[in-house]
Amino acid sequence: MFEKIFSIQFYLKTYFQILKSRKNKKIFVFGAPYHSNMGDQAQTLCIRQWLERTYPEYTIIILETLMANKCDFKFVNIVKRYIHSQDLVFLHSGYHTTDLYMLEEKLQRKVVQEFRNNKLIAFPQTIYYSNELELEKAKKIYNGHHNLVMLCRDITSYETANDIFPRVKTLLFPDIVTSRIGKRYWGGERKKVLFCMRNDKEGLYSSEEIEQLRKQIEKKEETDITDTTLGIPIRKIRMNREEILNELWTSYAGYKLVITDRYHGTIFSLVAGTPVIVLASTDHKLESGVKWFPESFSSYVKFARSLNEAYEYAEQMLETKYDYKLEDYFDENYYSKLKKLLE
Repeated sequence: MFEKIFSIQFYLKTYFQILKSRKNKKIFVFGAPYHSNMGDQAQTLCIRQWLERTYPEYTIIILETLMANKCDFKFVNIVKRYIHSQDLVFLHSGYHTTDLYMLEEKLQRKVVQEFRNNKLIAFPQTIYYSNELELEKAKKIYNGHHNLVMLCRDITSYETANDIFPRVKTLLFPDIVTSRIGKRYWGGERKKVLFCMRNDKEGLYSSEEIEQLRKQIEKKEETDITDTTLGIPIRKIRMNREEILNELWTSYAGYKLVITDRYHGTIFSLVAGTPVIVLASTDHKLESGVKWFPESFSSYVKFARSLNEAYEYAEQMLETKYDYKLEDYFDENYYSKLKKLLE
């Protein structure tokens, strides 16, 4: 009951924010997460901070996927009532341009259809369609917007977008959370190996296989296991997003090594200056994603094509001496230049 009351309060707060800023220049971001996956929540934090830095004259209004989808897209229709031609519309980044997660995809399609007179930018997307019927629907809708820019966060998605969305401007761009890498030096003692593992349809290895790898590594170093999805109520995350993420990154900075099959597990490790072994998942997201990291990151990031290879990398990396400091590569080379690319 309390969660329901809090959700109503949150929805009303968003509604009044729209009303209050109706005469101002506005940026609307559709598709923010409504769950406790901290990789997605980190994207929301980084999106808001980038927009505040880049467009200080705009009021920024972020709408969650679940909220925007409710009551036959009622909030989309409210935004449509108060939006002006100079306002900007963004789609939240993530694995949203896909038929695997139709709640997010349906919202994106609705936004693309309803805001044809506004510039529309999709923050970095992973793109994949398995159903021919859904693919054809997506082609028709996305190609129908004449001022849409889609950022693609891996080469496979970029090539797919150029193939299926020929009328959409596409840019190959890294995940926005990479803009936090190299922003801070994390001192302090490091010990143990952290496994950050997913437990959903994108996971390639069984829990038994991962446990076997853990036992091998524990002969050399103690291990812990976690996920980027935390058991924290969404209301608490909304109110304390940056604080929770900083605590999470601080915890990653206490480990010698991270082993993960999560893309944001990889990025979180590097935000914390921690070496990471990346395991394959069921799609191209991780293998393509690690290609973003420059040669200067090569001793910190290893992509393992098998669990045997992961163990070999772990042996090597636990013997390597690191300074646990990475360059501010992604913000300097990408996000500080993005506004000009969008103009």
